[in-house]
Amino acid sequence: MAASAADVRSALSIPDATLAAGPSQQKKPAATPAARKPEGISRELYSLIGPSAPSIAAQLAKPRLKQKPNLTGGGKVKWEERPFKNAARKDGLELRHWVKASTDPAAEYPFAKYNVPPVSYTYSQDEFTRFLEDKEWTKEETDYLFNVVQEYDTRWYIIHDRYSYPEGTPRTLEDLKDRYYSVCRKLVRNRPWAGDEASRGQLISTFQFDKERELTRKKYLLSLENRTPEQIAEEEALYIEIKRLEQNERKFKRDREDLLRTIAGIDSGLPDIVEDDGGPLGITVDTKKLRKKGSIMDMDSPATPSALSISTPLIKRPPTAKNTAYDAQHCIIRTDLSANAPATKAAHQAAYIRSFKLPVPKAAIAPKIAQAFSELGLSHSRLVMPTRENCAQFEALLEATTALVETKRVVDKVEYDIQVLKGQLGMRTSQPAEGEDGGEGEDAGGGDSKTNGDSMEVDDAPENEDERAQSVVSTRSGRSRKHVSSCDV
Repeated sequence: MAASAADVRSALSIPDATLAAGPSQQKKPAATPAARKPEGISRELYSLIGPSAPSIAAQLAKPRLKQKPNLTGGGKVKWEERPFKNAARKDGLELRHWVKASTDPAAEYPFAKYNVPPVSYTYSQDEFTRFLEDKEWTKEETDYLFNVVQEYDTRWYIIHDRYSYPEGTPRTLEDLKDRYYSVCRKLVRNRPWAGDEASRGQLISTFQFDKERELTRKKYLLSLENRTPEQIAEEEALYIEIKRLEQNERKFKRDREDLLRTIAGIDSGLPDIVEDDGGPLGITVDTKKLRKKGSIMDMDSPATPSALSISTPLIKRPPTAKNTAYDAQHCIIRTDLSANAPATKAAHQAAYIRSFKLPVPKAAIAPKIAQAFSELGLSHSRLVMPTRENCAQFEALLEATTALVETKRVVDKVEYDIQVLKGQLGMRTSQPAEGEDGGEGEDAGGGDSKTNGDSMEVDDAPENEDERAQSVVSTRSGRSRKHVSSCDV
């Protein structure tokens, strides 16, 4: 490539003659061809990042959804047309097909493994005589049927089309299937079986065929296919009407039950109302007791069938042996409300868990009861097995412990009262000895005794408020008796 004069001057650092001649307009550098904007990046972004875009453009390139197959590149595959034989065929037919040249010529035809023939049953003359005889089927025709079934691989429509036994009666498809499956069932059922009975039963179930049901099914399908448009429209209208009637019947039945239960007061929880199977909806009411209590049944009402059936007298059926056995089997215990229970809705007791109804001791004596139970190694708040008997024993134990704690509390009060009275009696016996020293000793002694008595009460006052009140009452009664005795003197 030849160097220009400008290149030579630039290499030798020689100034340009045009610049030395005088000031003139500087030449614009030759415009370089603009770099092409790569694909996958916008024009504004490329103008900002400049020529350093290739690395980013590779990342922002649009992905290819599906790679085109490379038909020309790569190693070429050679195909050959070879003859082959299907191992599933018994006639030795030889065909040809295209395969890869790298395939082993001695390899077995790969699709032969999918030819799985069904199990074909054969029978001897002895088995046919003992198990398979039928007045409508001879042995020759049965043998012909099994040969056709085996030839056409149990494809019944083809079998029925090809079936042509010479000098035989015409057979329908259902006749052929019924005879074939009945013979197979009898052979499996009467031959020795090496496996278990479950596998034999499963195999027999595969040969089940109901001829009458199949005929009925086909007849019904044929009648459905032969319906006219008018019949189809009529059936749809009848179906809609039946659904509407069923819905109305359910609604009327539900409203009637709600009305009868409201009139009879079943949901009120009254003990005189018993649900029984005798009346409509199992409702019978004792009207005599309801009239005594001023029930709504005393009011004049039209004699409707519902009112007449509800106003029948209550007949409580005795518990039968069947109900008792059922309750005992399912651990059901039925409790009747007492006659003194209030006839209100609150008197009705719903089902509950027995462990939720365990008695709780009073808050005042709960710590002492807990201490007593802890000494016995028991828990007063939880039962491991809250059976009916255990709950009854627990309640009895809790009542006995409560009575014991209350008795001990009363004994402590009595003992304290005795001690107080003994102290007052000692003070009263010491009064004459103190009264011999002065004329007013008796009064002074009386005053001192009161003071001493009060001080004793303050010093020995119990911590319990009930005991303190009891001691104060006893002291006041002692004072009143002392004043009365002094006045009498």
